[in-house]
Amino acid sequence: MAKHAIPIISYDDLVTGSIKPSEVLDTLAENGFFYLSDIERAIPPSLFKSLHETSERYFGLPLEAKMEHYIGDSDNHRGYVPVTEQGSYSDESVRVYEAFDIGYDSDPLPASRSRGFELVGRNRYPTQVPGMAGTLREYYDANFGIARLILQQIAIAAELEAEHFDRWLTRPASQLRLIHYLRNDILVNREDTSMGGHTDYELLTIIHQSSPGLVAYDRASKSWHNMPVFKNTVLVLVGDMLQFLTGGRLQSLLHRVSTTGEERYSFPFFMNLDFETELGVLPFFGHSDEKIVVGHHLLGQLYRDFPYIKQRVDSGRWPVDFEIPASNVFEQV
Repeated sequence: MAKHAIPIISYDDLVTGSIKPSEVLDTLAENGFFYLSDIERAIPPSLFKSLHETSERYFGLPLEAKMEHYIGDSDNHRGYVPVTEQGSYSDESVRVYEAFDIGYDSDPLPASRSRGFELVGRNRYPTQVPGMAGTLREYYDANFGIARLILQQIAIAAELEAEHFDRWLTRPASQLRLIHYLRNDILVNREDTSMGGHTDYELLTIIHQSSPGLVAYDRASKSWHNMPVFKNTVLVLVGDMLQFLTGGRLQSLLHRVSTTGEERYSFPFFMNLDFETELGVLPFFGHSDEKIVVGHHLLGQLYRDFPYIKQRVDSGRWPVDFEIPASNVFEQV
């Protein structure tokens, strides 16, 4: 890996083994993120172009058409997220974005294994945008492959088999989100945020942005830094589950989204394991008796982010049998 002020790893180096797994681990431990460059082999420019054009066409539809796939009408957290579906971020100035979410496409869990809230099942795609399903599936699969490759590097660095995590990738709670930040004259100051400070709840996040807007918190200097955007490059962030697995060696990256009022798009992919997976700290990173269930942490945080989920849990429609935390411990600084 070439040395940069900003951590950058070439995709080719990952594929060919030119970079050691321990270097990948150390880079994430030092920074909480890295840029993955030269990814044309995994995500060709034509796919990025199709993703942008599809998103522009979809979010340009009338609200009534988009609400036909409102996420709150789904059983597995898939579909359109309107501006009004606002969570409880204390530092969010005002919400000026909408989104569309898909996940791992699979058959629903059998009734004997399901409590109703595992977020497993089929995706839903609008028919008003021709080719949308194919484009999103292709982009989802490309990101899933990149994320799995990075997990293999981490497993090897932790003295495990490269395929260590594959046993928990049968119906993973991995999500692709299309986010459209609307042009507005509300958020124009330097400290205005369209999405409040948070960590991502999964193992790792892969983000492609149309323009800058993501701001990351540096724990060492206790300051926020703008994250630039580079061509043919995605941004890889450490998430909560990776922090837990490594006993805190890796720290999930606290970040937020600022805005100048200009329209922009962001496409985060959240890599996760199967909802019911129970994890412990990997032995390489020390001994701990602490356990965490992937889906319990995920749903506990989505409860904060999505009013429709809060309503389902509070009403008993989703009979949650674990504690919903008051805050995310991984976001503490």
